[in-house]
Amino acid sequence: MAAFAEGDGPTPDKPMLQRNDSLERDDDKATSSTPEGQLSPEEEREQIKALHDFDIQAGAMYYLVDAAWWLSWTDYVGYNDNGESKGPRPNEIDNTSLLAAGSAAKLRMAINEDNDFKFLLPEEWELLHSWYGGGPALPRRGIAQGTTAVVELYGLTLKVYRSSDLQAAPVEMIISKAATVREFKEMACKEFGVVGAEVKIWDYFQKKPYALLDTPSKHLEQCQIMENNDMLVEEKDANGNFNLKKNEGTYGGGTSYGGGNQNVVVSTAAPSAKGVVGLQNLGNTCFMNSTLQCLSNTPPLRAFFASGAYEAEINNDNPLGHEGKLAESFGSLMKMMWPSGDETISSVAPRGFKYQMGTSNPMFAGFQQHDSSELMNFLLDGLHEDLNRIRNKPYVESTESDGRPDDVVAKESMDNYKLRNDSQIHDLFRGQFKSTLVCPSCGNVSITFDPYTMVSLPLRTAQEEMQQSYSVKMVYYDAADFKWVKNNLTVSIPKGAEAGALRAALSTATSIPVERIVIGQMLRSYMYKFFSDGDSLDFVKTGTSKIIAYDVEYPKAFEYDDGPSSRYRRTVVEPPKLDKAAMILYFRKEESVTSTYISSSYNRTTKALYGDPLLFCHPKETSPNELYAAIADLLGKDKVNPEMFQIRVADRDGKPTDNQVVDRHDMKPVTHGLKPKLYLIVEWEDWAKEQIQGMTGVQGKDESDVVVTTASPGGAASATEEDEDGYEEGKLHLKQCLDLFSTEEKLSPEDAWYCSKCQQHVEATKKMELWSTPKVLVLHLKRFSYSRYYRDKLETPVNFPLDDLDLSPYVLQPPQEEDGQPAQPPIYDCVGVSNHMGSLGGGHYTACGRSSEDGQWYKFNDSHTSPMQPEGVSSGDAYLLFYVRRDLARAYLPDKEGA
Repeated sequence: MAAFAEGDGPTPDKPMLQRNDSLERDDDKATSSTPEGQLSPEEEREQIKALHDFDIQAGAMYYLVDAAWWLSWTDYVGYNDNGESKGPRPNEIDNTSLLAAGSAAKLRMAINEDNDFKFLLPEEWELLHSWYGGGPALPRRGIAQGTTAVVELYGLTLKVYRSSDLQAAPVEMIISKAATVREFKEMACKEFGVVGAEVKIWDYFQKKPYALLDTPSKHLEQCQIMENNDMLVEEKDANGNFNLKKNEGTYGGGTSYGGGNQNVVVSTAAPSAKGVVGLQNLGNTCFMNSTLQCLSNTPPLRAFFASGAYEAEINNDNPLGHEGKLAESFGSLMKMMWPSGDETISSVAPRGFKYQMGTSNPMFAGFQQHDSSELMNFLLDGLHEDLNRIRNKPYVESTESDGRPDDVVAKESMDNYKLRNDSQIHDLFRGQFKSTLVCPSCGNVSITFDPYTMVSLPLRTAQEEMQQSYSVKMVYYDAADFKWVKNNLTVSIPKGAEAGALRAALSTATSIPVERIVIGQMLRSYMYKFFSDGDSLDFVKTGTSKIIAYDVEYPKAFEYDDGPSSRYRRTVVEPPKLDKAAMILYFRKEESVTSTYISSSYNRTTKALYGDPLLFCHPKETSPNELYAAIADLLGKDKVNPEMFQIRVADRDGKPTDNQVVDRHDMKPVTHGLKPKLYLIVEWEDWAKEQIQGMTGVQGKDESDVVVTTASPGGAASATEEDEDGYEEGKLHLKQCLDLFSTEEKLSPEDAWYCSKCQQHVEATKKMELWSTPKVLVLHLKRFSYSRYYRDKLETPVNFPLDDLDLSPYVLQPPQEEDGQPAQPPIYDCVGVSNHMGSLGGGHYTACGRSSEDGQWYKFNDSHTSPMQPEGVSSGDAYLLFYVRRDLARAYLPDKEGA
């Protein structure tokens, strides 16, 4: 039984749950120490550190552990802070956030290493589980993927039919991608109770016999078996015969299934216009589909492949190429998307192309999400090498400027480059950069001219690149209107800056005095930690955490580390001398959870935290009755009364410290006063739950009706206004990105340049410029940035023109004649946009493309296509922009004829 206040005890008319003296101060109690038999933080740290340096190996087993739990453990043992413990001992391991809904073993989609989980060796898992308990255990096997090894998180989920009962629902089976046809056949036979010699296994894609899997040693991934693939177990008929034959549907490329070069027509319905063909998502392949749609709507490239003209230029012998197979696979897909004659196709499954991409580059094997710009770079380079007209590449030395005119050096550089690289891809996509480096010591100037097929444009200056942006929810109580206000803010501070800089930036953004702001890290609706000014923010984006800040009377009361003291903890645990306590209010509710294990499922009721915690300061000298009244006012002034809820004392993670409810009617002062820092759980009475759902301005509802506004570092976000140059506040214009690209910058020490005259590495000034631009210009908006602990995405909208993008002010080389044709100015029309929505790794790609058949813009969302208005193309999701020089673009677009 939890200790009562001195002299208090249960009586017949006063049940023990009515008084809970875990509210009281306990700083006069004995200092806690490490329990007998429990290892010290140092001992735990050293045992795990001795194991944790490992590389993934194919065939080895690994365990997943929740990143948030791992973070709390590393803080506790001082794993990343020179051995200094910075947090309390974590509770039991909790991996439930990694699981798919209703499953006890299947992982939810789009989880990422470091952000959501960490890999552990079996020995590490056994140690941590023996110390902390919890779970569930999530073992996964390493598999070979090309020349590397990865941990297989999901395996393949297959829907398996049997020919004797095709009307029955398919059986869902999960098996490793590395499994062979033989292993799958054994699993299916066991499931259906049939003999292997009496059945055949079919790839039943689109519920049609797509291919017979008759090579037992072949891996399922080699057979292009995908996530949620339909499979068929064909049984002999009454006469002992197999009757199924391969479906004679439309396939692209090759006649042999084993050739891995077959795309599949999914729908032969008439498309909105020729070439407006959806691409089926094969499992996290939206990044590939988006890129392919943009290339399909780039008329000069598409025409070259759809017409079959590429076939005469395939270079099967280029050691840097892919034996021509990548070009053949891409050409096959373009022919299918742009069929000749009257054939109608509206949706295609690019299975063959996906397989060839994975074969050509193991990074694209499997079904992980990737960056569409990475795929674009690889694809253009791979197509170029497969179509390279140079059969024997001579050795070519680099070109030095040596003070010669730029046009002479640029031409010499390009002529030398063409001695080794000449293809239709480069005829269309190749431009030339001018790079200028100046030594700060001796003034040595180095000018080089380099080819490119894509231009990456920054969205912020080099100085801004040194800033780190944080999304913070700012919460405060408006006493005048008796309501809580929550603002989503984005503030920037120097990279590597400590929490004090973030607090100051929030004060500037909100006009809340810095001495009233407390910053915390929230994990699953509980406050994982509070930051003092000197705390690092390095790990703040790990796992499912969010930064949340509050306007409170005494921030130091919350920052005080109230973890148990021991001889192993070297942090100061003396609480601040204040007359008020730090109160952290959690909300908890009952919820029903369905768990599945193998083929059985069961329902259970659990209690879970929800919503944002509320923080406030309350006098230490108080009674439970007064505390209830104060909380009722904070939950909803004049709307909520103490009879509507109950409170329990909890630990930091929101778990009750005992099973007692604090008595709302107890008017006795709390013995010794409140603890300096107190975590409380609010649970609504059953009768009050429905009542509050119809109220406005009440906190702690399942779905809060408090409006969350978005604010900029300067305060509330203002309406966008367009200036006389067509620029909108809060948005960038493409021309501003081009200006940033050509801005001179000083190299960092890590990127120091070797000066041939000084003969030392120096922090030179560097300037990049466009010397020439190609017929097809691909612009990459650099939205993603990476660091050791997290990945960021810049959501800044960029306005760009769909027609008449004039790059004349940015291109140094005057327009040149081409094959005896008049010189054309660098003016471009947009034909395609690859869009990215959401966060990196867990987001989604779509595309916009302008049809050369009717001039109409279309939206491509995997297999779904729809017309769209041009005004919707330039959105904040734009990532890759595809432009075609105006003279070429208007030769294809019917609405530009005669322009």
